[in-house]
Amino acid sequence: MISWLRKRKVKRMERNATLQPSVRPKMKFGRSLMTRYMLLILAAVLFVPVVVPLVASVFIVVISNTSDSIDAPYGNADNITNLWVSESKKLDGASDQNINTRMKQLQEKYPRSAMYRVNAEGRTVLILGGEDARVLKSKPSDTSQVMPGISDTDVTLKWPSAIGEDEETLIPAAWTANYAIQFMKKAPYRDPLTVVAYIGGGNENKGQGFMVIEVPRKFIQKTSSSGVVEFIYFGVVMLLVFVLFIVLSILFFAQIRKRLVHLQTAMAAPDHEGIPNPVHIRRSDEIGHLEESFNQMVYRLTDSIQREREEEQLRKRLVAGLSHDLRTPLTVIRGHMHALHKENLSEQGIRALDRMEKKMQDLSELIDNMLSYNLLTSGRYTLKLEQKDVLRMVREAVASWYPVWEKEDFEIDIDLPDDPLIWDVDEQGMRRVMDNLFQNVVRHAASGKYIRISTEQVQDKTAVVIEDHGPGIQPDSGTKGTGLGLSIVDLLIREMGLRKRVDSSETGVRTYLYSGEKDRQLGE
Repeated sequence: MISWLRKRKVKRMERNATLQPSVRPKMKFGRSLMTRYMLLILAAVLFVPVVVPLVASVFIVVISNTSDSIDAPYGNADNITNLWVSESKKLDGASDQNINTRMKQLQEKYPRSAMYRVNAEGRTVLILGGEDARVLKSKPSDTSQVMPGISDTDVTLKWPSAIGEDEETLIPAAWTANYAIQFMKKAPYRDPLTVVAYIGGGNENKGQGFMVIEVPRKFIQKTSSSGVVEFIYFGVVMLLVFVLFIVLSILFFAQIRKRLVHLQTAMAAPDHEGIPNPVHIRRSDEIGHLEESFNQMVYRLTDSIQREREEEQLRKRLVAGLSHDLRTPLTVIRGHMHALHKENLSEQGIRALDRMEKKMQDLSELIDNMLSYNLLTSGRYTLKLEQKDVLRMVREAVASWYPVWEKEDFEIDIDLPDDPLIWDVDEQGMRRVMDNLFQNVVRHAASGKYIRISTEQVQDKTAVVIEDHGPGIQPDSGTKGTGLGLSIVDLLIREMGLRKRVDSSETGVRTYLYSGEKDRQLGE
């Protein structure tokens, strides 16, 4: 036996050594769930101030510069305006011939536009009609303004329109200050687009006159005044970015939820021993550490159950061995005590022999309880459940214990009905239950000198009640019952499918026994 215990101890030490938790490596910053969550929040915070300008820039750089050059061969209005102002500045101080030459070159580059120039005296000195414009000449109504050596003919440019009347531009031979001002005010809103620039100064008159370019707006890149295209583009891009953010967030939390559900499933699906199986650790993050702690808990529970099973087996072996070894000397002692009864003993010797026989009987009952408890816990105690009248068995047990109670000066109160009470019980086991309960009253409640056996209704069932006036169950006992006898009572009641309830107070203990099934009449 000692050698076997030593082997068990060595094996347990080896198993505990394997279950020692390994030193957990420090979690890397990039693997932490907190880090990934912070990056996700940072992306959300930078969503508006970073993504919105980026999308706008992409729209301006990509979309605005990918217009069809065939539909808008002259670019947009800003391009033409900047071009015309730039050319006017370059002609600062140029001669009339050079100015006319440069305007003709520009006319060849933009043949569908019309160009004309007015000198510092307000006279039209050059008109270059476009391919789509018709040039009509007419005499001015006021000939007093005509200067010698200068053409005195007004010119009208007619631009064809797809709908409605043709657009016209009157170019007088001599420009008055009022007409020039009105013309320049209307220029930005006309169709064709009209750009006026002072020669040499752009928007500053340097005394060299001004030059004008007219371009039909159908040749100019159109900008949507309503911004529908820009709004749609911007909305689609922002929607895609927002959907991407939502998808990434859902995937992040879905992965966490999946791992937590997997861990929960492992906890809720124990094996045949009632212990969950270890889980596979996928990542070394917070959840990974939780999974590792869960596995350590499983290993420790497995080791604890294994150790408890081994200790239970050891205890059963010890109980069986001790019970067998004690019976032999008890038999010899009983033989010698029986021989002593035949001897001529004094009264003191007879009283001593009686006390010895009583203690021998107690020891014999203790051995029987140890064997019964060992058989019950190992599942080798065979019960034969039959329909029996429990009250009859209670009366028989009371009759056998009646002399004992009278000897201890108990007040005995028996109040049992005449009608039978049928339960499915093992007759020998039920008698053992009653004997152990009555013995417990004699041993632990003898100071109350009272016992009552009666019946009451508990949860719509008839219960057998055993009541005493003892000190009750003491708090330092740790359980609601003490001694091996009550443990056997609990095991037998459980095996027979019965129920037990104990109410303890300073005035005594009330023990209720009742069936887990509905009460039946005899013969049902």
